[in-house]
Amino acid sequence: MKRIASVCLLFIAAFTAFTPVSWLAPTAAIHSAAEFSVYSDALATNWQNWSWGSTLNFASNSPVHGGSAALRVKYDSAWAGVSLRAPSPINTSDYAGVGFWVNGNGNPVRFYIQSSDSGGESTQFNFTAPVGVWTQYTVTWAQLGNPSTLARLNWQEGAGSVPAAYSLDDIVLIGSGGAGPTAVPTTPPSSGNADIGVDVSVTASSLSPTLLGTNLPAWLGPTMFNSSKFRARVQASGATVLRIPGGSWSDEYGWLSCEMGQNVAGAAPCNWTWAAKPTDFINVIRAVNAPAMYVMNANVTSGEAAAAVAFFNSHITDTTVIGTDIRGTNWYTAGHWAKLRADRGNAQPLGIKLWEIGNEIYGGKPGNQDCVNYGWETTWTCDGTQYINGMGSGANRREGYLELRAAMRAVDPSIQVGAVGHESPTEFANWMTEVIAAGGSVMDFVSIHPYAYFIPPANTSEGFAQILAKPQAHYGPIKNTLQTLFVSKAAGRNIPLYATEFNVVAAQDQDNGQLLTRMVNALFVADSIGQMIVNGYAGANQWDMMNGAAGNGTDYGLLKNDAEMTRSPQYYAYVLWRRFGGAWLPVTNSANAASTLSVYAGWHSPGTMSLLAINKTSGVVTGKINVTGAGGLSGGLVDVVTAGSLSAQSAVFNGQANPSDDLSNAPSQSVETGTGNSFNYAFAPNSITLLRLNVNGTSATAMPAATATPTAIPTATPVPSATASPSPMPTATGTQFPTATPTELPSTHSFKYYIPNVMRNAVSGW
Repeated sequence: MKRIASVCLLFIAAFTAFTPVSWLAPTAAIHSAAEFSVYSDALATNWQNWSWGSTLNFASNSPVHGGSAALRVKYDSAWAGVSLRAPSPINTSDYAGVGFWVNGNGNPVRFYIQSSDSGGESTQFNFTAPVGVWTQYTVTWAQLGNPSTLARLNWQEGAGSVPAAYSLDDIVLIGSGGAGPTAVPTTPPSSGNADIGVDVSVTASSLSPTLLGTNLPAWLGPTMFNSSKFRARVQASGATVLRIPGGSWSDEYGWLSCEMGQNVAGAAPCNWTWAAKPTDFINVIRAVNAPAMYVMNANVTSGEAAAAVAFFNSHITDTTVIGTDIRGTNWYTAGHWAKLRADRGNAQPLGIKLWEIGNEIYGGKPGNQDCVNYGWETTWTCDGTQYINGMGSGANRREGYLELRAAMRAVDPSIQVGAVGHESPTEFANWMTEVIAAGGSVMDFVSIHPYAYFIPPANTSEGFAQILAKPQAHYGPIKNTLQTLFVSKAAGRNIPLYATEFNVVAAQDQDNGQLLTRMVNALFVADSIGQMIVNGYAGANQWDMMNGAAGNGTDYGLLKNDAEMTRSPQYYAYVLWRRFGGAWLPVTNSANAASTLSVYAGWHSPGTMSLLAINKTSGVVTGKINVTGAGGLSGGLVDVVTAGSLSAQSAVFNGQANPSDDLSNAPSQSVETGTGNSFNYAFAPNSITLLRLNVNGTSATAMPAATATPTAIPTATPVPSATASPSPMPTATGTQFPTATPTELPSTHSFKYYIPNVMRNAVSGW
């Protein structure tokens, strides 16, 4: 339907009802008429820098809260300080207090004022600003002990350490006659502590890059695929596998007819000649440098399926004979279809290694064996045994998974061909049980679509709590149930399990609260990927990279199909996981992973540990991180995705609300750890945080061997010219395919793979 010695840690914190204004995405500073700006892009006239033990950049361009610059602060020694001196002492009765914004480093800071150049220190206001987000602080004179004059503003390092740099911006004296900056809590609320432990001496487990996949549907069309902005944002997402040509559309997508822009005799029809062609997919996949996974129309003959493999994977000199199929259509040789690809601008094979036979075959439209009355898929059976073995004879035979797989692998023996499964052994007339019993000894992998909800929880704090708890209780039990089935029906074979579609909601028309588009789904997707990693899934594909808005305003996509190709919050879950690395480690976590903070650890590279944390709460969670089996830590990098609330429909990445297409203006920030094995880190509310920490004195043997990954873009090699060029079309002499027309599902079952309402007006015939 319709998804070494650096350690990486990923945390997810639990949701609470309170959402402080201080965590909202960056906005222009709010100034009253009576306030005075001490710093906004530059230090106010005649104010002076009297800082000590610090390096300051008054014109830093990243990160910036308001305007074009911020004040970047690097303490060079313990107890160093930033000090801004007024031209002459200021009478505090003219103002109500001091306001400023901080993009923090997770280190304590002491803010206070002085009433003279050499003394008169006020009461201290202590705070710890989280990393990677702008937090607003409003400090009243009462909080500072009611000083009568102001000569200097001071921000002093508060932990006796040398922390990473941080930024200050929009520093103002709040006018006594105006509201000044929006009132906010003096410090963000706390959601408690979490003791986090990672032993880097244990052997790590490989993390397959096929777990970071998504879907790329044909209805986006060639214009979108050719957009440089689209390509840049797809590549920057970090998605590692692009499943094509589009969910349930796959079972109505005749690859050859769509390539030719018209129905070809003897081949499956193309119902949408305006949609993306196979060549369009090749071009965009090459441009973003991500492997593809192809869903073969389950209604085609084994000859047409083999010819598709040849089109994508063969050289034009390949003389492998495909021959005439059961319906009398001649599919020539593999080189014949490679020549068609080359004639259309792609001399080199794409090399697709992952293939599936059909999409959700168990949900076939009514009228065939075991199909339900609300079925949605175009197929010839809903019986699992028939799907594997085929049925009938002669020209009327329907070839099954085993026949298509054999013909496809005869063209390219290196490919893996998956079968359609289901997460339940008994639903849809025991579909999964029958599929495993009939083909479990042969199939290269089995595909399921474990969406979390058909009808989602309400868009409330209680509903959000259910969603955030779901990953921890969802993916593990599914894997365990299916593993038991593999033992009983496939002689205990550990069949690789791919979740080729997943997201928080299966049916977009049920998502009236637009949960798919909200920050809560970013945390859900991040935690879902983590749970599939630790539970041994072989691959996963979120639905989808870009979809188009439904009539109720919701949208599955990582990217919105609007003029700006706006990033959904869930987009950034992929960015952080792609930076996590190639191996994972066991991690201990005292926090409740379902409601407060979920954590994943691993190796980014030799010497760099990764820690990915998801804070599911609206308060700061202080992680007390302890790394054993190492000779100490020496700093690292941090990436943070956060939002003002779980219901927010936009997110802030490394302090940028709308970073550049390639994310280059939102770089990772440095983080200080000290030289020991333990340090504290404040995880921002409603956030995903990735720490990449330099770990000393570890052995590279802790890194597992690299997992073999299907590569989509092989190294280019010269392709010999073909000596003969046969007719590009197959010769059809037998039974033709029926012509299918797009149909709407009943109102009670409206699924993602139909053209979104927003796109239909542009398509003639709807």
